[in-house]
Amino acid sequence: MDGRLFSFIAASISALFWLSLPALAILPIILTLAILLWRLPGRNSTLLTIKSVSCCFVLGIFWMASVGHWQQTWQLPARDFTQGVWVKGQVKSLIDDENSARFNLKISRIEDRKLIKDVLIRLSWKQPTWPLKQGQLVQLWVKLKPPHGLANQGGFHYQQWLFSQSIVATGYVKANQNNSLVKSDYSVRQRLLDGIVALKLDTTPWIAALSLGHRGLLAPDDWSLVQRTGIAHLIAISGLHLALVGSLCYLLIASVLLFCYRVLIKGQNANFYFISVGITLIATLGYAYLAGFGLPALRAWLMLALTGLLVFSCTHWGFRRILLVGVSAFIVLFPLSLFGQSFWLSFGAVSIIGFVFWRWPVRHQGFSIKTWFASMCRLQLALSLLMLPLVAWQFSFVSVAAPVINLLAVPIVTLVIVPMCLLGVIMMLLSIPYWQDVFTLVDVGLQFLLDKLSLMGSWSGAAFSIQAIPGIVWICFTIAALIFLLPRGLISRLLALILCVPLLTYGLNPVKRDWQINVMDVGQGLSVVVLKDNKALVYDVGAAYPSGFNMADSVLLPFLRSNGLREISALVVSHFDNDHSGSLPALRKTMVVKSLFTTKDLCRQNWQLTWQGLSVKALWPDDPSLYSDNNSSCVLRVSDGDFSLLLTGDIDASVEAKLIARYGTALQSNVLIAPHHGSNTSSSMVFIDTVKPDFVVFSQGFMNRWGFPKTAVAERYQQTDAQLYRTSKHGQVQISIDDSGAQVSTFRQNIYPYWYANRSID
Repeated sequence: MDGRLFSFIAASISALFWLSLPALAILPIILTLAILLWRLPGRNSTLLTIKSVSCCFVLGIFWMASVGHWQQTWQLPARDFTQGVWVKGQVKSLIDDENSARFNLKISRIEDRKLIKDVLIRLSWKQPTWPLKQGQLVQLWVKLKPPHGLANQGGFHYQQWLFSQSIVATGYVKANQNNSLVKSDYSVRQRLLDGIVALKLDTTPWIAALSLGHRGLLAPDDWSLVQRTGIAHLIAISGLHLALVGSLCYLLIASVLLFCYRVLIKGQNANFYFISVGITLIATLGYAYLAGFGLPALRAWLMLALTGLLVFSCTHWGFRRILLVGVSAFIVLFPLSLFGQSFWLSFGAVSIIGFVFWRWPVRHQGFSIKTWFASMCRLQLALSLLMLPLVAWQFSFVSVAAPVINLLAVPIVTLVIVPMCLLGVIMMLLSIPYWQDVFTLVDVGLQFLLDKLSLMGSWSGAAFSIQAIPGIVWICFTIAALIFLLPRGLISRLLALILCVPLLTYGLNPVKRDWQINVMDVGQGLSVVVLKDNKALVYDVGAAYPSGFNMADSVLLPFLRSNGLREISALVVSHFDNDHSGSLPALRKTMVVKSLFTTKDLCRQNWQLTWQGLSVKALWPDDPSLYSDNNSSCVLRVSDGDFSLLLTGDIDASVEAKLIARYGTALQSNVLIAPHHGSNTSSSMVFIDTVKPDFVVFSQGFMNRWGFPKTAVAERYQQTDAQLYRTSKHGQVQISIDDSGAQVSTFRQNIYPYWYANRSID
């Protein structure tokens, strides 16, 4: 059975590496093959095993391919994205800000169309007409877009996350007097959150996370602390908390039943095992509801329910089979969660915990502080070591202090803070007085813990970011770590040392490149990173928004850190429009910028810089005070003598004419970043003919309101032999230059081309 389960899981996981879904017409063939394999006669046990394992593998392929096509079936038609539409549905997200909201809406109707199946969309709404709450039934006038996200190396794959959450569109609510609240019922979770927020405690964001699994109130500084200290698993309702609640609930119920039977009834001893387990499953399901039935809580409850089922049926399974059945069941019930990071973090942690207790079983009879402390230390060290490859691969970040910090934080949070939070929630639900006092005590305890965590996290060596390292290197390191932890004699330690060589070699010999141009996908804006000999020159930094979201934190910093860079050696800001310079404060706050150049100082006509052997020359402006912001953009030409890049900012055709008059054929460049994102006011035909680019990149937002690049502009470039790229379509555009010439790679087509993270757009 274990082999068949493993085969099904392996086949399902293979969907992560598909470049495209198998054609719909092939699915019946795949299913037929599975049936034939199942019906194939087997003459011996080996053949039977091969037959059943192969059948389960094919079924895994069929299941994930079917899920992919099923999900695509529920995508909204293109007509729903061309203009505003009326939608009707129920608010599914907790709302913590009455002035601005970002929420999921499960819609049942679009315009006058009743949907066959309710679908989930994600909306933002600035200054809602009424206090928006989870559970409300609303009718709204919205502007929708297909699921889409910024696509850059090192960055968060938002489009993949939307897919894993079954979200079929994103958008915003438009002001309209007919936006209406159809039904005003609040959910229980929303009432609990409102009560916690109303207390206005210093640690309210953390209390909301620990009590309700709602992390929306946590500020960027809070997330930075979480990352540096490695306590992400503690700040939301997850398997650790569910296991704690289940244990406490079982002990309480069993004790109460035993007391009633022995003291009140005074009868013979009775076995209340089954009753206690059943009530515990119901109670922990209620606790999972407090987390909004989030996938981490559901995964933990599913494993708990499976264990309960085995208890009821008096069946014994080993840990390996329980884990395989649990993973298989979750893939069948929630297949899209396979594409989310939390799936791997959760089941990775459970697997490691099982390995630790197999490797170092607890044989001490009764409770022992020494045994408990030794087990905790082993568990934390093993989790930190074996989870390091997965965390480092996904986030390019390592917390050195996490094992020590968790030895302090885990007991306090799980044994004190979480039970107190749960007590406060129960008292609030039952309207028992003094629940406010319980949360006040929680606030005091959390403040003490956060102060200590901040102190430990402030140590300069507590955590550090690392360059992006291929997954196969981390797999080798994981196998090596497992070999070191296995009992001596099972596998030679020499093999473990050999498997560590790729990581050591990769770390000691950073990737060298002649030079590389990266046009980042920053939506409607611009940011270009030139890399040479592990140094970075950045031209523009993209936008920042009132919500706090900015391109420095979401795009530039993850990209630079994934390339092993800790500073920017030269930063040029073309002009001070938000879409080109808005993220500058956030960038300078987090990363060292050795030299900054703008049109207010050196970045003017005739200024030159020799950087890493490249010639950087400013061609414009002559006097920025004489022109508009766009036309005063600092125009740069970067060249190695043979290959060149022309960066044009937001200039229009009038400045293009001045550049042609002054420089003529000296403007010719291999790569051109199209002026003003492809506006009709720029990219004149004479300018294109003078520059003669081989590659043209339009940096513009997906379905932007201005329609950039304009059709006429694209057609002008198409009249040449230039290759055209759009960040909205291709994501990050990477051009690597070496002795053999230029090689172009795009994020969506070459770097991360998987079917679930991209879709045909533009």
